[in-house]
Amino acid sequence: MRRKNITMPENVVPNDPLEEFISKMATNPSLLIFRFLAKENSEATEDTLSEKLGMSKNLVRKLLYKLHDINVVVYRRVRDEKTNYYIYYWKINWEGLAATLLERKKEVLKKLKEKAASEEGKVGIYYCKKCGREYTFDEALENDFRCKICNEPLEFTQKGKYEEFLQKYIKKLEEEIKIESERNYGS
Repeated sequence: MRRKNITMPENVVPNDPLEEFISKMATNPSLLIFRFLAKENSEATEDTLSEKLGMSKNLVRKLLYKLHDINVVVYRRVRDEKTNYYIYYWKINWEGLAATLLERKKEVLKKLKEKAASEEGKVGIYYCKKCGREYTFDEALENDFRCKICNEPLEFTQKGKYEEFLQKYIKKLEEEIKIESERNYGS
């Protein structure tokens, strides 16, 4: 038996930060499933999704599992009495999605705090405008003030501006996390 090639739909562009998060954590084509389920605001089977979105059942199933792994969708399993097979009914897990986003923000906050702590005592940093990689003075000097990755000239930024940006973003994230924690968990 020949195996049918599964092709992913291309050019699926995120419309908002939530979709941006989903596309990064799963894949861009999974946005089609997310959008359909959000629009319908009800459960749908793999067959329905496959038919409505014009994708193979295997691809739909693969994308649903990716969305399930990041807590975006949940399913309900029902046994078909005629065939004795299980039918899965999928829907968006709004509560789980909120919790996943909150956890992701906490992870980012932790990394930003670690970055801010590692920046203490430095006068400034050198960075590549093209790829974003950062270098200490010694690393920049070793590479003749050019990026190791893309060979672009490095730019210097004083610690104060960079540290101010980090602290501002850390404060913003802390406030968002506090508000979302209180709203979701009443703590």
